[in-house]
Amino acid sequence: MLMQSGVLRSRLHLVYGQDNTMHKLAKSIAVGLAASSVAWLGSTAVAATTSIPSTTRQVVLAKDADGRYGWSLVQVAVPTVGDHQVLLHVHAVALQHGELELLDSLNKGTDKSRDRTGQIVCSDAAGEVVAIGKHVTSVHTGARVTSLYFADYLDGPLTSAKQTQGHGYGIDGVLGDYILLEDTGIAPMPAGMSYEEAATLPTAALTAWMATVGNNNVPGGGTVLVEGTGGIASFALQISSAFGARVIVTSSSDEKLERARLLGAHDGINYKNIPAWGDRVLELTGGHGADVVVDIGGKSTIEQSLKSLAYGGTLALVGGLGGYGAELPTMELIRKVARAQGVYAGSRADYLRMTKFFETHRLHPLVERTYTLENYAAALKDLAAGNFMGKLVIRL
Repeated sequence: MLMQSGVLRSRLHLVYGQDNTMHKLAKSIAVGLAASSVAWLGSTAVAATTSIPSTTRQVVLAKDADGRYGWSLVQVAVPTVGDHQVLLHVHAVALQHGELELLDSLNKGTDKSRDRTGQIVCSDAAGEVVAIGKHVTSVHTGARVTSLYFADYLDGPLTSAKQTQGHGYGIDGVLGDYILLEDTGIAPMPAGMSYEEAATLPTAALTAWMATVGNNNVPGGGTVLVEGTGGIASFALQISSAFGARVIVTSSSDEKLERARLLGAHDGINYKNIPAWGDRVLELTGGHGADVVVDIGGKSTIEQSLKSLAYGGTLALVGGLGGYGAELPTMELIRKVARAQGVYAGSRADYLRMTKFFETHRLHPLVERTYTLENYAAALKDLAAGNFMGKLVIRL
C-alpha cells in the first residue's frame, strides 16, 4: 500500500484508470474518518467560530502496484492557511470529463511532467469559507463561494503561466471536506443556488458561457447548435435560450432530446438516425446554418460542425469527446468567412458576469445525480458511461 509524507491512511478506496474504459473499479474498503473538534491553523489565520476538525478526507491521485494512477480516498491533517489563502469547508464537488482524460493521459504516459502522487483531484467545488489568511480582504469567514478553475486568472487574456494553475490538473484540486484555495481562486455563489448547483459552474458553465454569450458570439435572434446534452452542452442550451437564441441540439437519444426541449431547445436532431446532421441543420434554418456551433465531439464531429456553420459564424471548440486529433478543414472556414475559436473556461471577471446572467434569468443548473464521497467510484463509472444529462455531483 502506498504511503506518503503527511498522509494518514486508516483505510483505502482506490479506482484505477484504464486506457479504453478510463477506469476499473478496485475492491472498496470502508473509509475510517478520525475527527476532532479542534484545529490548528497557525497564527496567521482567522478562523470561523464553528469548530474545524484536525483531519479531513481528501481524494488524491495514487499509483497501484503496476504504477497506474487512480483515485484514493485518504485522511490527512487539515492544512495550515497561508497569508493569501482561505480554508473552504466543501459541501459539493462537480465532476468533469477532464478527470477521466487526466487519468487516461497519465496512464498512457502522455503526461510525464512529474509524479502526481498525492495531488488532490477535481476542479469545481462549492462551500463555506471557515478560515482566512491575515492578508485576505476580499472574503470573510462564513461566505458561500465556489472555486474557480484557475487559481490566479482574474481578467484579460489567458497566459501560459495562468494556465498551469488549473485546480486538479496543474495544482491541487478540491475534492475533500476541507481544502486550501488562493483568495484569487474563489468567487461568490450566485444567489438562490444550492451548493450542489453552484459546484457545477466553474468549468462547464463558464466554458459554455464563453463559447456563446460571454464572447459576444451569438447575434440577436441568432441560431446556436449544441452538440450533446452533457454538462457544457446543457449549459450552452440554457444560456443561449435565455439570451433569446434559437437552439438546436444533437443527441443519440430521443428521450434526451425531449428533455432538451424542456430546457429551451427549439429543435432536436438524433445523429444516430441522421448521420449527416449538418445538412439537417441547414434544412431547419432555411439554408442559413448555425451562427454558433458548440463543438464538443472534436475529431468525430468537426466535419458536420463546419457543414452546419453559417457564413460569418463561430465554431467554438470546447472539447474532444471523440478525440482531439481532428484536422480542421480550413477551406470551409475561409469559404464561409467564419472563425474557429478554442474555449478554455475563463477568468474570474468572466465568471462574475456569467453568474450575474444566471441570477438575472433565474437559471438553475441541471444536476442529474448526486453521490456521497465514499461512493465516488460509482460517480466515476457513470461519468465514463455518459448515461446522464447535465452534471454529476459529489456531496460532502
